Amino acid sequence: MASATYHGVVRGGVILLDDGPPLADGTEVNVTPVANGAAILAALDAGPPVPKEWVEELQRIIDEGQRPPMLGNIFQTPEDDEERA
Repeated sequence: MASATYHGVVRGGVILLDDGPPLADGTEVNVTPVANGAAILAALDAGPPVPKEWVEELQRIIDEGQRPPMLGNIFQTPEDDEERA
């Protein structure tokens, strides 16, 4: 089957294609969203609100997991030590 590209928008969870392309009911299609700033912001606004307490808890957990940077070769193995001896 020949490949074609159609343009449309999502409204209420349904993809509305411009100009009603000649696709029969039941035709399988692949849909690739076109990212744009407005669509991304709209998706973020449509998401569930995140309580401030959750954000603070996540930040606390991240902060607790912070470790000081390791000095030296972080990929060093015991075999490396034996080679230097």
